[in-house]
Amino acid sequence: MEKEEKIVVILLAMVFLSLSIAYVFFFSGASPDATEFSGSSVIGERVLLEGSIISKRFTYTGDHLLLTVDSGSEDVSVFIPSANGAKDVGSRVNEDDTVRLLGIVNEYNGEIEVVVQDEKDVNIIATTR
Repeated sequence: MEKEEKIVVILLAMVFLSLSIAYVFFFSGASPDATEFSGSSVIGERVLLEGSIISKRFTYTGDHLLLTVDSGSEDVSVFIPSANGAKDVGSRVNEDDTVRLLGIVNEYNGEIEVVVQDEKDVNIIATTR
């Protein structure tokens, strides 16, 4: 190989490595500051929740989306405000779909719920349809 060809090969390898590192850090789907949701999660904590959708419905006022997700150990209420993409998420997910979502733990009427901040924080892992 000529000297110029070696330089091109090295530069291409460096670009590939840089893109691989960027993908892992920016597009891996998990947030580094989020912890796995559990019964001991506290209000205000950013959590990752994975499970099967048991129920899905929109509120009568405000068009907010309410999901109930079976996390394996318990059923968790998930609230997606209309301003945070409730209609888009509602059109993408169905009951029995398995989802992974990020949200903030909150309390509403004495019950713990996870509030989704952005429609991009809801990812479908497996669908039934």
